[in-house]
Amino acid sequence: MVELELLGVSTDGQLQHILVLRHEDRILPIFTTREMAETIQLGHMKEKLGRPLTHDLICNLLAGMGGELKSVTIYKLEDRTFFAYLNIEQKGDNGEVRQVLRIDSRASDSIALAVRAGCPIYASQEVMDEAGQELMIEEDDSSEDPEL
Repeated sequence: MVELELLGVSTDGQLQHILVLRHEDRILPIFTTREMAETIQLGHMKEKLGRPLTHDLICNLLAGMGGELKSVTIYKLEDRTFFAYLNIEQKGDNGEVRQVLRIDSRASDSIALAVRAGCPIYASQEVMDEAGQELMIEEDDSSEDPEL
């Protein structure tokens, strides 16, 4: 397993929305819908709207039931679809962990919940080997004097 950082949401030349996650010098691009990209971006930027969105509601429900989202794991890529699960701890009245749940989820929903809960996002090494890409860093020419 490798831990990923959400760099942000991007679009390609055909206006497809891409979640860009990074581990060291590799990125994991995940294509998603415009609506999902927007809700993930809102969560990533910690922006709140007047009323809770669906993923805010799920986080509130978890907390209200004594649950805590500990992490999400993107574990498989099949037919261009990423599979993920939520790792949830549910605590009893005494604060001790009563049970640990692993719930199947779409990768995009998992990421939307993770950015709201502030928990880690992981990917299996197999997913990174299959879909990860080298991070390309462009050289910065800002050291030259700009023309005025």
